[in-house]
Amino acid sequence: MKKPRFSLTCRDGGSVLARAAIYILLAFFMITVIYPIYYLFMKSFSTYGGLAVSTDPFMLTPKGFTLDAYTRFFTQSYIHSGFAVTIFRSVVGTVLSTVVMALAAYPLSKRDLPGRKLITWFFMINMFFVGGLIPTYLTVKRIGLLNNVWILVLLPLCSTYYILLLRSFFEGIPEALEEAADIDGATTTQIFFQVILPISIPSLMTIATWQFFTHWNSYFDSMVYITDTSKQVVQVHIRRLVIEQSNMLLAGTVVHGGKADMPTEESMRAAGIMITIIPVLIVYPFVRKYFSKGMVLGAVKG
Repeated sequence: MKKPRFSLTCRDGGSVLARAAIYILLAFFMITVIYPIYYLFMKSFSTYGGLAVSTDPFMLTPKGFTLDAYTRFFTQSYIHSGFAVTIFRSVVGTVLSTVVMALAAYPLSKRDLPGRKLITWFFMINMFFVGGLIPTYLTVKRIGLLNNVWILVLLPLCSTYYILLLRSFFEGIPEALEEAADIDGATTTQIFFQVILPISIPSLMTIATWQFFTHWNSYFDSMVYITDTSKQVVQVHIRRLVIEQSNMLLAGTVVHGGKADMPTEESMRAAGIMITIIPVLIVYPFVRKYFSKGMVLGAVKG
């Protein structure tokens, strides 16, 4: 009986060494992505005393331990209102954007639509030419939406890129489905809501996922169009508290054992960042598959 020989070739014909190298590179890339978040998380619990005696360049555990960095943030009343505004714009803005863009993309997917190319070009102009910040600000002020939280929802309501992706997806849906519904007496509205949308849920969820994270991470529009502090998103408050008022956050801290038990300014900044990252990290595992679908959304037609 012949002894089995060791082979450097995988069953699918690939090289074992090449595959091992790819796995090593992917593992290294994963570490470079995850460790900064883990480092901030550990640092948010660290104290002056713990960091002072530490010589380890890598932080695998907190240096000291205190929750004061988080409690100081959440004792600020504007943090709660900021979270409420952020959740409002993220949820309402995502739902409205997805519905509006689907309503715009579906007619554009019909080749017999009068002026289809002209309307498409009208949308595409926005991808290359924008009015600019000052004209947009003056327009928002003129229509009375300045310092109104609805401007955070309405201003980014439509994205030409997402509309074109959805249009390509709708073009790939077999026309036989719509023809069958039309023969049964369904109206165009009924066909869209009862036939097209149910089979388009994965694609719509992909667009909704992208829109949700865009809304959650946005803060510049809130700084420009919102002047009332109680209507600002949480990212603006954390930026203000961390960059401009870190000393205020640390003022009045009850110290048990001196300054060594207090969080440092770096710990306060890390806690502020983690406050906005943690909700996203909780949501991401449930919507991860839609990110993968988004890579090929509208690229393949049936």
